[in-house]
Amino acid sequence: MSYSGRGRTYDFEGFNRLPNFWPLAGAPPAFGADADAEDVTNFMRRFVPYLNGARDVAEPETLYLWDAAARAGLTYRNYGEFVGTLSEADVAALRSNRAKAYPDTSKTVSALPTKKSLEGHHSPTYRNYDLATPDALTVESYRAARESGGRGDPLVGPSNADARLRGYSRAGDWLEEFRGFVAARETGRGDPMPNFSMIRLPNNHTSGVSRGRPTAQFYVAENDYALGRIVEAVSNSPYWKDTAIFVVEDDAQDGPDHVDCHRSVALVISAYNRPGALVHEFHNTVSFIRTMELLLGLEPMNLLDATATPVDIFRPGADLRPYRAVLPDVALDNLLTPAARDAATLYWMRRTSEQDTEHADMADPRVLNEAIWFSARGAASPMPEPARLPVFDAMRLGLRAEAEEEDEDDDEDAARVEVARGRKKN
Repeated sequence: MSYSGRGRTYDFEGFNRLPNFWPLAGAPPAFGADADAEDVTNFMRRFVPYLNGARDVAEPETLYLWDAAARAGLTYRNYGEFVGTLSEADVAALRSNRAKAYPDTSKTVSALPTKKSLEGHHSPTYRNYDLATPDALTVESYRAARESGGRGDPLVGPSNADARLRGYSRAGDWLEEFRGFVAARETGRGDPMPNFSMIRLPNNHTSGVSRGRPTAQFYVAENDYALGRIVEAVSNSPYWKDTAIFVVEDDAQDGPDHVDCHRSVALVISAYNRPGALVHEFHNTVSFIRTMELLLGLEPMNLLDATATPVDIFRPGADLRPYRAVLPDVALDNLLTPAARDAATLYWMRRTSEQDTEHADMADPRVLNEAIWFSARGAASPMPEPARLPVFDAMRLGLRAEAEEEDEDDDEDAARVEVARGRKKN
């Protein structure tokens, strides 16, 4: 229903039936010209089930990993998941009923958790899914870093020494809190780093081919750099000797892969990894959940994680050498998507504009994949068809045959009804 474009959005991240209230061309404004952050936040509250005595239809019965941590008496913190956030630029865009421009490095002015268990356990500044907000870099900060020969810190943050690069990014916000955790561990004053943290870095989704937005290559590069800065910070801190970092992609989006289109990147980063280990066993997201549960001393939440195979990548001894993030190398003429210069680019700009890239997983995966492929390889290189394991095609054919049988049964039932009607008339 969501991908068809003919219905409402699906129920996501703790919201139920939340309408799209962001500025849309040709649509009336959702808020008045004098609306403020509190007005918009109160509107969103109406669609948070736990605040209205309702049940989240998408909530698993055994709840979430942070709930398991809470039951075990562990500390936890959430950065950008299941939290509705608003920036100063968001509020200005709603007031004017005009979409905000890239980049949005303005301050976060509201953060509404959509789960009661996240109250007091989330960052009030860290932004949720929003491709105008940088994960780490803006095009301008990246260009400044490249042109200066790597001098200075290119990460957008409120305390950057270069006034031009001050602002808010996800990695910058996380680092501000992490420095406080390090100080607490070293001085014994303040709150130390939580036992479990969940951090969202969404910009690898990209905006396809959208004029005035970063290219897919820059989006992915700055997303990688944000992860690198997080690993760099942890590995250069006292927390490195007892921390593991798990990284998963949101989903494979049915993209082309030489084995199967449902495969996705999965990384485990720690001082205890076996050197050069590349694990070829089958693992899925639940395997990662089980591995994290074992490291945290948590009981399984349900049958799925209880029977999942943990990732076998650790060794007893630690290699405490720190990691250093490397500034990505993207051509300086391939940072922002310019106006269309040929028919092919114009076509993919139009196809991208038809997609909802302002919300996670709302774009048609086939169209977005083809747009990204075109942006990297050009019109002369058609995107290869996704490869799938034979079991997928067998399952699909079985479902198709089952659907055809149901259609035949429906046709027979309809014919019997018509005959019955005819007899009654006669």
